[in-house]
Amino acid sequence: MKILIVEDDKIIAAGLEYSLQNDQFSTILCYDASSAKKILQEQMAQIDLCLFDLSLPDGSGYDLCWLVKAQKDIPVIFLTAIDDEVNVVMGLDMGADDYITKPLRIRELISRI
Repeated sequence: MKILIVEDDKIIAAGLEYSLQNDQFSTILCYDASSAKKILQEQMAQIDLCLFDLSLPDGSGYDLCWLVKAQKDIPVIFLTAIDDEVNVVMGLDMGADDYITKPLRIRELISRI
C-alpha cells in the first residue's frame, strides 16, 4: 500500500514515515501543498491512501482532499491539531474518511488505515 503523507512539521513527518515504513507501507512524503499537488498529478494512480495535515504553509489539507476526491475515491485521513467540532464535521462532510487529532498514537493510526 502506497501512502501519501503531507505534513509540514518535519519531526512529525519523519516519525510518521519511519513508523509506516516499519509496518511495510510504502510512503511518499511532502511538506507543503504545492509538492503534494505535483505528486498527485503524476502518481494519483499509484496512491492508495492520503494522510493530510490541515494547516500547510502554502495551502490547506481541505483543498488537497477536494482535489483527490474530485478525481478518484482514494481514502483520505486528516491528521491535525485542529480539533474543534466545526473543522471535524467540515472535513468529514467534504469527503475525508477519518479525522485524527494530534498528538496522534501511531498504533491507532495504523489500525485505522
